[in-house]
Amino acid sequence: MAQKNVFEKIKQSTHLPQLPQVMLKLVKACGNDKVNSEELTDIISTDPSLTTKLLQIIGSPFVNLPREVNNIKTAVVYLGLDTIRNIAISSSAMHFFSLSKQLPEFDITQFWYHSYKCGVIAREIARENNFSDPDEFFLGGLLHDIGRLVLMQTFPKEYQTILQTADSEKQMLNREMDLFGADTPQISALLFSHWNLNPLTSDAVLFINEPVDKIQEEVAYIKTVYMANVLAGPDPMEQIEKILPLTDIHERRVGQIAAEAEDEVLRMAKSLGLRIQTRDIQAEQAEKAEKEIALEIKDLSLFYGTLQNLLNAKDIPAVLDIVQKGLQIVFNVPRVFFFLLDGEKKMLTGDCSRGDKNYKTVRRIALPMSNRTSMLVKSLKTGIIQTIFQSPRDMDSAISDIRIIRLLETSGVSFIPIASRGIGMGVMALGVDRDLSKILNGNKELLKLFSRQAGMCLQNIGFHQEYARDLNAKKMEAYATLTDKVIHEINNPIAIIRSYLETLSLKLPDKHPAQGELSVVGEEIIRVSALLEGLSSFSKPKIGGFEFIDVNRLCTGILDLLKKSILLPRQIHAGIRIDPAIPNIKTDRNGLKQVIINLVKNAAEAMENGGKIELQTRFLPGSAKILIDEKKQLPGSIEIRIQDNGPGINSDIMEKLFEPYNSSKNGKNSGLGLAIVHSIVKELKGRVLCDSKQGRGTCFSVYLPIISPGSPVLKS
Repeated sequence: MAQKNVFEKIKQSTHLPQLPQVMLKLVKACGNDKVNSEELTDIISTDPSLTTKLLQIIGSPFVNLPREVNNIKTAVVYLGLDTIRNIAISSSAMHFFSLSKQLPEFDITQFWYHSYKCGVIAREIARENNFSDPDEFFLGGLLHDIGRLVLMQTFPKEYQTILQTADSEKQMLNREMDLFGADTPQISALLFSHWNLNPLTSDAVLFINEPVDKIQEEVAYIKTVYMANVLAGPDPMEQIEKILPLTDIHERRVGQIAAEAEDEVLRMAKSLGLRIQTRDIQAEQAEKAEKEIALEIKDLSLFYGTLQNLLNAKDIPAVLDIVQKGLQIVFNVPRVFFFLLDGEKKMLTGDCSRGDKNYKTVRRIALPMSNRTSMLVKSLKTGIIQTIFQSPRDMDSAISDIRIIRLLETSGVSFIPIASRGIGMGVMALGVDRDLSKILNGNKELLKLFSRQAGMCLQNIGFHQEYARDLNAKKMEAYATLTDKVIHEINNPIAIIRSYLETLSLKLPDKHPAQGELSVVGEEIIRVSALLEGLSSFSKPKIGGFEFIDVNRLCTGILDLLKKSILLPRQIHAGIRIDPAIPNIKTDRNGLKQVIINLVKNAAEAMENGGKIELQTRFLPGSAKILIDEKKQLPGSIEIRIQDNGPGINSDIMEKLFEPYNSSKNGKNSGLGLAIVHSIVKELKGRVLCDSKQGRGTCFSVYLPIISPGSPVLKS
């Protein structure tokens, strides 16, 4: 049969498929960067059958939406534009892939599998190369074999002989040429022209079965679809070397694209209710081997992606969150707890994701490094991964280890030490069963690399925080040393001046005109002495003996006093919220009183037009630690917050907030108040922090340790 006659018969045939208008609109919409969910919803909703199909897919367990979805717009919001678009285009494409029902020998599912995979790979290669409109490449790859379905539908009897006698793709193409004078690529190219698609799509399909050396000089579009077709075929990992001359993409990344495409196609097959099956045992084994390689590549990709994210982490919670997600993605670990080393207290303290239902409990767990029974502590000391499982012999295990397993809600736990440059930083507690334990055991080197990177990040963050604290401490110490010298040097001449002033005043008659001038000088000398007294309070805060005090009562009394003397005259409303769970703490009453007064006065002076101040006390959740094995408890810490809705603090002032003579009040005070607060809180073994946003107010937080009778002292 001549090629011309075949083309004419196909054109005249009622079986010539039309590209669904929904797909056309989707392809055009996807090329528009400004497309939104409403526009996409409108396009999809124009096809009732497609809408019904999508709602069925969205409701399937494979999609796993957080709640029931019964309309396309809500689905778009939950799943995102990319996912909805791909589902819609795939569902539209199924119209093509269901054309031939007369040939039972033809495996339509395998045909869909290859076509969809080719489309996905073409799109990802286009994205990797930053080509415009990757969805156009997707469509070209998806429909590159559509000509075969048209030949089947137009010439079913003739094509049945091809299916019965051809054993390979090459033989099928040769038989097509023998019988029809045209093969699948030529018919597909004809259809693309008929649909007025990009002419390069037709060329890409025409050249799709040519030797690779003939493709090297072709345009990027043709190369992309050609590579996608090869990678969508059997043994893609073995074909990568063959197609590398066609691209600048690294060999490893090409393998990743093929592996990720395989995963996407299988997920889509599940959502569409398709079962992808291999034709024989050898093919099944090849697919299994391919998947293992693909999974390994994918795991490595995800692993290195996690490491890259770790480098960008700004604080310890961010590091822990990234590590946990990485372990869940790469190794499918269900839950992770962290136990970080507190060097000063010489113990490991628990932490985990805020979303974990046992977050509060885990944060209260602590284990001293002197513990000799815990495998968790042993893991950090030896640097060796330790794994234990619950068993009837739990009597031999540390209470803390068994408690961690029960909190993880798994049958066992693997303790992975976190270290950096030979220094232990903590331990990761991974919830495992015996199968997962074997997987982790086979990936020890990867786990060690993972933990080392986490340790380095924790160490670097700790170093920068410690450096900042040390720098601030040395700066304040330098100010204090300089202040002591200034006070000493100035006090001597002031004493002499005051003595001479008194002598002169006594020598002159009471009504002498100079008496008034001497009085003014004397007042100024007194003011200088007062400034020196303030300096002395900063450099050497007067801290008396520590005693047990009721913080809530102290704060309430101070605020009542300040309301009458400072706050009400300035039209400032003050409120207090106290935490009744706070126990009496051992501290210096007068020192803490001065801290609170200074902070409230500082807030009041900043609000010239009135405002609100709130004082709050609270017991810090998670600060009290339970030493499970020792059956002891560390008392924890409290927080005193003074928050206002004033103008906030300028960023220039914030950079040196607690330095003396640093004030935003334009010379209206000495600028010593916050410096004195910082010095006193330090003497009370606490810390003070400030959070301020211009125009939205300021909050000072004072953290103090709870020291109670019988508090355990940890020894190494």
